[in-house]
Amino acid sequence: MKENRLCLALDVDTKDEALRLINQLSAYIGLFKIGLQLFCNEGPSIVQEAIAQGADVFLDLKLHDIPNTVANTSRVLANYDIKMFNVHAMGGFQMMKETA
Repeated sequence: MKENRLCLALDVDTKDEALRLINQLSAYIGLFKIGLQLFCNEGPSIVQEAIAQGADVFLDLKLHDIPNTVANTSRVLANYDIKMFNVHAMGGFQMMKETA
């Protein structure tokens, strides 16, 4: 991760808006957060496009489901070149344990 500890939430609807922000602010921002709004509107390709533009990405999807589903989804996300993602602790200990 870059030295800068600032994280910018890309809480926008479109890839164009997100990539414009990354382009304008990447010198000042250490991590860009892609949340449900942008991810659901643009799909997984927004993650790859952000990374291709030099962004370090925090994928904020707050995974919460049965333990097996979250664990399997986490394995998929581990193949993305992201710096981190999160799970929702309300999913319980077993979900978090299987995911870890």
